[in-house]
Order: sequence, then C-alpha cells, then structure tokens
Amino acid sequence: MTLIASHRGGAHLWPENTRLAFSKTAKLDVDLVEFDVHQTRDGKLVVHHDATIDRMTDGKGAIADFSYDELMRYVVIGSGGETIPTLGETIDIFGPSAVDLRLEIKTRADGSPYEDMEHHIVDELVATGMLTRTMATSFSLPRLEAFGAALGERGLNVGELLGFIFLCSPQAAGQLGWRAIMAALGASGVREIGIRADALDAEVVALFRKNGMKVHGWAAHTADAARDMFRLGVASFTSDRPDLAIAAKRG
Repeated sequence: MTLIASHRGGAHLWPENTRLAFSKTAKLDVDLVEFDVHQTRDGKLVVHHDATIDRMTDGKGAIADFSYDELMRYVVIGSGGETIPTLGETIDIFGPSAVDLRLEIKTRADGSPYEDMEHHIVDELVATGMLTRTMATSFSLPRLEAFGAALGERGLNVGELLGFIFLCSPQAAGQLGWRAIMAALGASGVREIGIRADALDAEVVALFRKNGMKVHGWAAHTADAARDMFRLGVASFTSDRPDLAIAAKRG
C-alpha cells in the first residue's frame, strides 16, 4: 500500500509546519504528516523547515542561535499569530489522530549537526509512545546513522520505526549515480530511499527493489504526480497538496 504524507502539513494549503496546518492535516484522510526538526541554542526541539527563520517569520536569524524563549518572540507569516511549534506540540496534535509521523532530521545552515539532537528526538518519541508511529528521514546519511546509534544506546533499533529513509537529492543522484548511492546505503545499513517524484520511474524503482531496498517518493505535488506514485507502488510519498493526493487515490 502506498501511504500519503502531507508535506509540512500541506504547504500549498496552509502556512507550512504550523499548528494550523497540522490541525487541518490531522483531519484529512492521509497516513502521515511530514515535518522538519531543528534545535534551539538551549536544546529545545522545534518544527520548522529552514535552518533560519528569515523566510517564514517576521524575524531573522538561525534557529541554532536563539534560545527557545527568544525564538518565541517571532510569528509565522500568515498563521494568524502563531509561533514556531515544538516537536512536543506537534506530537500532541497527532498522537490522538490516525495520522503518523514522517520526521525529517535537519542540520544547521552550514550542514553541521545540532549537538545531541538525535538523542533528544529519540527520547521525546519514546516518552510520548510515538517511536513506532514514526518514519525517520534525512538528506544527511550521517544524521540517520546518529539516530540509529541513539536508538541502540537505549536498547532499541531502527526496526521499531515505521521507516528509516535516506532522502536522495537530485544533485546527489546526478553526481554519484544510483549504484554508488546504493553502495553507500548498504554500508550504513539503511535500506530505504526517498527519491524526488520527477526522478522516479519503473526502471529506478525496479533497480532498488532488486537490491532489497524500499522506495519512497517526495515532492509529488500535483494530481498527475500522485497518480504516478500509486502506479509505481512506492511505499510512501509527500505532497504539498494532500487533497489532490487523496483524490488521486480514490479515483
């Protein structure tokens, strides 16, 4: 079965990664909500796509440079006065719902990791009972490896997750090629890959499946792209227009 993930809570329907978007998504006939996690200077996990707040709020600066209280001074544009939500607040919205989590582990603006963030994410997911309802994803293979290590330190493993997915950028695919990417994933123990929808076809899906890997999609934002994801039978895909994806599934 191909699962639908509302990307950033439906970024073409509501202000992305907001409580408003998440509350709306929780009522949709989707399987997952996709969102992004960063960490403040004082170790608070917050849900925001960019490493900086410049694009989506009335403030400027890197999330890593703000304390949580400082960050809460700024409002998300178009949200009706909302501040950036925490991971805990996001879990509070989806915990009682039928919608599971597709969580992306982010890095600082320069690509460096946040200190111990993977451990903090694991601890929050375990404490709230959401670990087994979470897909963990990242464009950074080292961040996935760190997340897996954090699970191992607590006597857990990636098999407890709904998914453990390396998100492959078109740039990485173009520079390295699929076979080199497959080799890198095999060496790290990651057996799932997320590929941008417009780079997915039957040949690519067959190549990864032949090598024992599960294929997911991302950025299927149109009805035609969603229909392609269902036709190819990918494990899951993200869409900024979950309403179009739902209609494609039904039709």
